[in-house]
Amino acid sequence: MEQRIIALGLRIRKWSFFRIIQRTFAVLFPFILLGSFAQVIEFSLLHPDGYLGNLILIDKWLPHYRAANQLFGSVYMLTAGVIALLAAGTSAKYTARFFKRDEQLASLTGFLVFLAICYQRSLGNSSQFNFRLDLLGFSGLILGLAVGYGVGLVFKYLSKQTNKKAEHGQELLARSFKSLLPLTVALLFAVVCNILLGLLFKYQIFEGAGSWLQSQATKQSGFWAVMFFASITLLLSWLGLSGPYTNNTFDSDQSTLKNLSYALSHNELAKVPEKFNANTLYFSYGALGGTGATLGLILAIFLVAKRQNTRKLASWTVLPSMFNTNAAFMIGLPLLFNPFYLLPFLVIPLFNMVIGALALLSGLVPPAVYPVLTTTPGVLYAFIGTNGSWGVLLFTFGLLLCDILLYLPFVRFAEKIAGALDNERKRAGEVDAAQ
Repeated sequence: MEQRIIALGLRIRKWSFFRIIQRTFAVLFPFILLGSFAQVIEFSLLHPDGYLGNLILIDKWLPHYRAANQLFGSVYMLTAGVIALLAAGTSAKYTARFFKRDEQLASLTGFLVFLAICYQRSLGNSSQFNFRLDLLGFSGLILGLAVGYGVGLVFKYLSKQTNKKAEHGQELLARSFKSLLPLTVALLFAVVCNILLGLLFKYQIFEGAGSWLQSQATKQSGFWAVMFFASITLLLSWLGLSGPYTNNTFDSDQSTLKNLSYALSHNELAKVPEKFNANTLYFSYGALGGTGATLGLILAIFLVAKRQNTRKLASWTVLPSMFNTNAAFMIGLPLLFNPFYLLPFLVIPLFNMVIGALALLSGLVPPAVYPVLTTTPGVLYAFIGTNGSWGVLLFTFGLLLCDILLYLPFVRFAEKIAGALDNERKRAGEVDAAQ
């Protein structure tokens, strides 16, 4: 069985699309990592409603904290805020390199095509450039990767192989002429996509579907409803998209407000009317360390991983992941679009919720009903949401230990797959990848 899993992992790692995504994510990692730290500082530390900002009363003693908050917000927008644009150019580059085409021009074309798709003309002011910021950021990552890969394929079929050593002016000019056809075709494709997306946004197809799903998630409570919407959120997150539970639903969830009203009027948590909702299950126990309960995976890497880069990745991303900002880890490992990690990414948070539901049903722990500050660490969410129940805190750390144990086999298999791939590269005479 072990050899079959390793063989399957090797086949996945050799897929051209997966190899291109992996190289793209490796290049994007420092940008998303800086953006993640900036996001934690902006929302958790330099915001009076953030967890750390409220804890140290940042607004009482730090002058101009709002200006500093805006500065780190700008850092986020210039790094993680344009990650989809960077993905389009980088994936176009590596796709073209994979097929031995002009990677430099393909990369520039990927940037240009993605900007053309995201561009929207301002009504009444034709000289002003407007771009959909939601597509430039993390929510547009899958579109950026697809655009870059598509541009690379256009260069594959409409251009010839290039000589990497030819870097003189005349040779570069000749390469530019040869790239005119794929560049033109890619831009025409961008125009068509821009028109189609414009129509979809005009008639609010995406917004309507997202709003409907969000409204259904906030209207419905109960164990099976929460498990269903949590599963959708996890699957969409694995694809780099937002789901109904991506953001905290406390203020709009009818069942959480009903629980809060009961707790305030009766001063009792055990008999709240809605024991099973997004707040008591998913945010309290299913999202320890961010979507996918990835804090357990990071700690599992510390325990058993031997590859230097993997351990370094865990070291750099553990702090933002503690504050539920795990985008850098998901891109660096990578978790996104990685079939090998899909099963634990989906199942482990659901396992936490099932155990949490049993504990709530038996009365072992009280439900979290009180509002929790933004960017509160996932392991403290239920503790604060119950107004400081130490039994809940111990239970949460017990779930975290279970997450670590469940992720351990996948980390070990990932190490073996990476080692087998390195051995194949050595036999083939390729330069070994960084460990």
